[in-house]
Amino acid sequence: MIKKITINLIIFAIFLAPFFVHSQTVEPPSSGVTGSIPNPTTAGDDIMSVLYALLSNVVMPIAAVAVVIWIIWAGFSYLTAQGNPAKIEIAHKRLLWSLIGAGILLGAAGISEVVKRTIESLLS
Repeated sequence: MIKKITINLIIFAIFLAPFFVHSQTVEPPSSGVTGSIPNPTTAGDDIMSVLYALLSNVVMPIAAVAVVIWIIWAGFSYLTAQGNPAKIEIAHKRLLWSLIGAGILLGAAGISEVVKRTIESLLS
């Protein structure tokens, strides 16, 4: 009975603790911080800057999340294979293709950066 009461008191204290915490308000710095999130698709007037902004700010983060999900899925496939050679082979293929996708993603990011800097140096 004492153990049950002790556990209930600990749980109650854990959930009650945030009500007694008082935080200090901090004024934001006045050095040009606006507190807004810029729109990632607005880049400039020409199509190349819009295309680059779309690629680097929208497509790349979504693709990076997809690659991480596929790697986790491949790991989960390894765990659920339970020694079955056919399922282990499927997990190998999933991991291989997710790593190939990560390589393509990194290559595309590098190539787009090189093309952007080349065009900027030619125009200036």
